[in-house]
Amino acid sequence: MTTSAACQLFEATIDDCLEISRCFTDLSTVTEWGGEGFVFPMQQQQFLLQLHRPNTSSYILKQQAATVGFGQICQRFGKHHLARLLVLPEARGKNLSYALLLSLMCRALQQNRKLDFSLFVFRHNQVAVHCYQQLGFKMTAQPGPEHPGLYFMQLSCDDARQLLTSKGWHLQLNSTVVSCQPQETTNANLD
Repeated sequence: MTTSAACQLFEATIDDCLEISRCFTDLSTVTEWGGEGFVFPMQQQQFLLQLHRPNTSSYILKQQAATVGFGQICQRFGKHHLARLLVLPEARGKNLSYALLLSLMCRALQQNRKLDFSLFVFRHNQVAVHCYQQLGFKMTAQPGPEHPGLYFMQLSCDDARQLLTSKGWHLQLNSTVVSCQPQETTNANLD
C-alpha cells in the first residue's frame, strides 16, 4: 500500500518530541533509534536533552493532521547528516519513509545547497538499508572509529537535487513547511 495523501514536514515542537518518545517500549528500541545515551523508562526532560543536540534540527512529518514520521538534520562530517529517522509503526508500509527523506533533503538544501548528505543505519535493518539504496545512498567508509554494527551511507547534493525534481513526487517549500505529494506509485515497499 502506498500513500496518496500529501505529507507536510514541520519543525518539531517539544510536544511533538514527547509524542515520539511514546513510540518506544523498551531500551533496545529507543537505543536502536536514537543511539547511546537514552534510558528506559524515559524521563521527559532527559529525553529532550538527549534529543536536542547542538547544530541539530528536529522535524515531524504529518499526513492529514496525524504525526507519521520524525527525523533530524545535523551538521556533522561537513554534510547534512540525517539522524533519528522514524516512520511511526502504525504508518509503515505506506511509502512514508520516502516522503520523510525527500522532505528532509528539501529542507536541508534550502539551508545549504552545497553540502552532501550522510546517515548511519544498523546493518541488520535491511528494510532501511534497502530504502536508502533506492534513494541513491551509497555505503562508504565511516568517519572516525569504526562502529561494526553500522553502515555509513552518503548521497551527493547533486543526486539529492535530482531526486527532488523527479517525476514521482511533487515538493513545495516555504519558510515553515515542506509539502510532499506522490505523483505516481512506483516507489512502493520503501518502508
